[in-house]
Amino acid sequence: MNLSTRTILLIGFVSLAGCTTKPPTFGERILSEGESRVEIAEQWDEGNEMYIEGNKEVASGTKLLEKGQSYLAKGEKLITSGNLKVQTNKQAYQTVIKTTLGVTTATLATEQVAKLNKIAKAWEDGEEDIADGNKLIKRGNDNITEGQEDITEGQKLVTQGQSMMTSAERLYNNN
Repeated sequence: MNLSTRTILLIGFVSLAGCTTKPPTFGERILSEGESRVEIAEQWDEGNEMYIEGNKEVASGTKLLEKGQSYLAKGEKLITSGNLKVQTNKQAYQTVIKTTLGVTTATLATEQVAKLNKIAKAWEDGEEDIADGNKLIKRGNDNITEGQEDITEGQKLVTQGQSMMTSAERLYNNN
């Protein structure tokens, strides 16, 4: 073989040897490990944020539940009180009507009208209490529903956050 052929072959072998993959240097390995550790830390932080946010939602949902239950209790008391007022004043109305038949003077009629007006006002108050009680019960049920939804969503975030943190910790310990 002549010199030029050998030179060409030598250059070809050197070129091919340069194309092979070199193992990473120590610096490249440390950089790669550092990037991996940063990704693990970011995953853990994201999981921790989800966990914290989930706990906040659970707490908020619990407060809404308690508020809703309080509205229900107040609404039920108002309805009970309203029903009692309505029932009492219906009976009072019946009594006054029976005594009105024997009225013989304008003064007695005026007194009966005053009694009926007082009874009518108390009766109306009872009906308003019932309506207000129903509104409170509706508000309470709405708060309970919203609170339950917040608790469910918060629990999901807590679970997802815990899972991400656990996964990150496993990855860290395996590296």
